[in-house]
Amino acid sequence: MRFRYVLAIILTLSLMVMPAAASVGDYHSSIVPSTLGNTTITWNVLDAPNDPFGLFFSGTGAWSANVDTQMTFAVTKVDADVQGVITLGNATWTGNNSDIAKDLTLSVWGLTPWMPGLVVKIGNDNMVNLNQTAHLAAERVYGNYVNGSMSSSYESITVSGNQYDCIVFDYAQDPSGFGEPQRTYLAYDTITGILVLGNTSYSFGTPYSLVLSLASVTTVYSPLVIVGGVALVGGVVVLVLIVMRRR
Repeated sequence: MRFRYVLAIILTLSLMVMPAAASVGDYHSSIVPSTLGNTTITWNVLDAPNDPFGLFFSGTGAWSANVDTQMTFAVTKVDADVQGVITLGNATWTGNNSDIAKDLTLSVWGLTPWMPGLVVKIGNDNMVNLNQTAHLAAERVYGNYVNGSMSSSYESITVSGNQYDCIVFDYAQDPSGFGEPQRTYLAYDTITGILVLGNTSYSFGTPYSLVLSLASVTTVYSPLVIVGGVALVGGVVVLVLIVMRRR
């Protein structure tokens, strides 16, 4: 308990000295880059396609990953969207969150596009908009070729022994008569907006399946902290935020 208390103090003081840009675009302050370094989000790859899949929006070439490896996203810029360097299997590329959502099918590309990707905006108004857009993307209307069912809920999700309060989306595309319809399950932490659990699949001849679970969030701050009588003045403190979650 004492260790958790000390870490909580460090995190609080760290946030106090973060730059004002930390609230840009309604994204959580923990993912906003600072002059000291970038936040890196890591997911465990629990399932991946057997064949390489091309990058058409966020990068070039093709990616191929093995099960029981990790995917990382080092955030380099936060404005209207989140940009960063993503490493997945054999590929490393720079892209923005919306385009990554398209390439990895962490999205529903309907007449009203829904591209939540790896990180979503936080706050009540943003969550309401995220939810409304999700249902519009799957709406059964003429010309929407990804119409289907979309359900959403608030649930407690546990991954890697850590518990998160999440907004959860579960999408099932209506059968189209060609290939296997898209199924996409995405759970986002309501505090940070980070993808906690993702399971998405479809087939247009070549089966695609990607399952991700959050492993860690590592960020860098430079707080003034006194711990056990030792002053850390202007020193770099690396926080693996995952250890602070409810256990």
